[in-house]
Amino acid sequence: MRRAAVVVALLSVPISAVSAPDIREGLYEISIRAEAGGQPLTSAPMVVRQCVTQQSVQDLMTQMGGAGMCQISDVQQSANQARWKIACSGQVEASGAGEMQISGDTFNGRMDLSMNLGGQSMPMVQNFTARRVGECQ
Repeated sequence: MRRAAVVVALLSVPISAVSAPDIREGLYEISIRAEAGGQPLTSAPMVVRQCVTQQSVQDLMTQMGGAGMCQISDVQQSANQARWKIACSGQVEASGAGEMQISGDTFNGRMDLSMNLGGQSMPMVQNFTARRVGECQ
C-alpha cells in the first residue's frame, strides 16, 4: 500500500506546480505529507523539486503525467486559487479533487483521493506546501 501511495504522491506533484498570474517561474521545493486510511504514510514529508513555468494545470499535467496515467478535469482558476478533479489509472487507480492557494513565491494545497487497492477503496489525503528556491536549471 505504501508503494501505491508514493506513486500517487509523485503523480500529484505536477498539479502542485500550477501557474497563475501571481506565481513566479522558477525552481520550487515541494513538501508533501500523505495519509492513507487516516494514518501518516511516513514520519517525514516527501520533498521534491519541480521547475514551474507559465503553463495551465492541464498543460502541465499532460507534460508531466507520463503515459497518460492521470486525467485532470474541471479545472477552475481564479485570483490566487485553483481547483481540479483527478482520475488516475494503471498500476494505481485513484480519483478525487484538489485545491491550492498561491501567494507569489509560495503555494500550498490539498488533494483528497479515493484509491482502489485490490478491489478495496481507501481514502488518501495529501497536503503540500511549496516555496521558490531559485531559477530553473
